[in-house]
Amino acid sequence: KPVKKPMAKKRAGAKATKKLERLVSKGFELEPAEATMFRALSARANYLSQDRPDISFAGKELCREFAIPNKNSFLKLKRLVRYLCGLPRLVYEYPWLDSPPDTLDIFVDTDFAGCTSTRRSTSGGAIMLGSHCIRHWSTTQTTISLSSGEAELHGIAKGISHAIGMQS
Repeated sequence: KPVKKPMAKKRAGAKATKKLERLVSKGFELEPAEATMFRALSARANYLSQDRPDISFAGKELCREFAIPNKNSFLKLKRLVRYLCGLPRLVYEYPWLDSPPDTLDIFVDTDFAGCTSTRRSTSGGAIMLGSHCIRHWSTTQTTISLSSGEAELHGIAKGISHAIGMQS
């Protein structure tokens, strides 16, 4: 029978989570050449997501799997490429504004514990000047939120920080 230490009992949940993350990432690992190709294509998708808010989240998620890409990572990349083949061109139309607006409109949203393996939340948003989208983002939060309210608070703080930067 193993000896139960107080510290080991306290960290049992964290250790189980780390073990699960390692098992998920080890399954069906890509060969080195395939992994290099996956990283190159994911980086291109991330580059495209600067101008396309519709693929911002998908590009972010692909780049999170740079360390140990597996077959499931490659399937996610194929799905994004198929989406881009269906909508190859995105045209922005900026209607003429008679007078420049005085305010920036910020829209933020969060996905509480959206990542099933790390339980981290994702926050995203857009900054609008009149009817023009001048900035958008989708990021994984650095802290693990204990409630949806805490995740929303982090998302709002990120939106405010982006807005203050745009305003200055």
